[in-house]
Amino acid sequence: MDTNSELHTREPDDSLDTLLRQELRWEAPPELTQRLLALVPGAPLLVVAPPRPKSWYSLLVLVLTAAAIGVSLAVAWQIYGALGAELGLSAVLAQLWDAPAIALQRLYEALPASRDAVALLVAVRDQLHWLLLALVLWLALDGWQPRLGRARSRA
Repeated sequence: MDTNSELHTREPDDSLDTLLRQELRWEAPPELTQRLLALVPGAPLLVVAPPRPKSWYSLLVLVLTAAAIGVSLAVAWQIYGALGAELGLSAVLAQLWDAPAIALQRLYEALPASRDAVALLVAVRDQLHWLLLALVLWLALDGWQPRLGRARSRA
């Protein structure tokens, strides 16, 4: 069958579909809706969306919320700092900070050949850091944008 004849026969149907879609989409004016709802006893009231707040008000609320969160964090920092000083948490944190160096020293004493393995791992880590930096710069300069939405299925 000829595709041109199919297109010509579908055009009236398509225009009729378009016309019907436009005509079937009709919104009643709010005052007519209110009057019709007033005729029915016990009908729910038409809920009108409240107006959006002004931008200066939204900005003020945002700034005040950020200030309240900042003050709350500062007070919590002071309380937990005083509590940590009472319990001696600074000494515990210092021990935890020094623990990896102590563990490596004990490993070197127990297995002297482990120095070469650790040095190899450190060299590999440094190279991987440079590779990661190059990849991030390449993606940033290439204009890559991650897809944050859902992947659309192709039918």
